[in-house]
Amino acid sequence: MPPSSVAYDAATLSILPSGSVCRVHLFRHAEVVGAGERLCRGHTDVALSPRGEAQTAAAAARWPGPYDAVFSSDLKRCTALAARLGAFHATPRLREQDMGSWDGVSWAELTDRDPAGTTAYWADYVTATPPLGESYGQVYQRVNAWWRELAPTLGEATNIAIVTHIGCIRSLLCAWTGMPAGEALRWAPGYATHSEVLLAEAGAVIVRFGEEAG
Repeated sequence: MPPSSVAYDAATLSILPSGSVCRVHLFRHAEVVGAGERLCRGHTDVALSPRGEAQTAAAAARWPGPYDAVFSSDLKRCTALAARLGAFHATPRLREQDMGSWDGVSWAELTDRDPAGTTAYWADYVTATPPLGESYGQVYQRVNAWWRELAPTLGEATNIAIVTHIGCIRSLLCAWTGMPAGEALRWAPGYATHSEVLLAEAGAVIVRFGEEAG
C-alpha cells in the first residue's frame, strides 16, 4: 500500500485494494528556446531556454527523490532534468509526437502554407498525420506500449520518475484513467511541472497534477 506517512480516505483506498501500488512521478520538461513563438515542436532536439535551465534546477530541488528508477525521453530538454534525479534510462519511445516536415515551423506559417492540412489536423488530431510524421493516436499507442512492457519488469521499484513531453504525459494519463485518446487535451501540465499518480491493479488515482517548482 502507499507509504504509511500518507493518509488516504476510504473512497481512495477502495479503488486501490491491491497490496502492490506503484507511485509514478510524471515530469514535463522545462521551457525551451523560443517557447513564446508557437513553433511546432516534436523530435527536434531543441535546447532549454535560460528560464528553462532555472526551472530544471528548481524542479530537481523540490522533487529530488530518491526514486527507485528514472526514465526519460532521450531529447536533451528532458535528460537535463532526468540527470538531476539520478541514474536514468533514456528512450526515444518517450519523445514528443513526430511532427515530420512541420517540425520547427511556426503554426502561423503552417496555417498560411497549408491551411487545409492544419485545419484537418486540429479537426481530428488523433488520426490526422503531419507530412512525414505521426498522428497523436500513434504517440498514444507508442507510449502506452512502452509502459505495458516496462511495468512487469519494475520488480521492487515502486517509486519511479518519468521525464517526458506533454503529449506523452497526456497519453499515459488518458490510458491510466480510462479516457480515450481524443480527450487528451483535457490534460495541460505546464513546463517543468510534476504530477503524481498511484497505480494499482484496480486503477489509478491522481494525487497531484501540474505542480510548479515555484
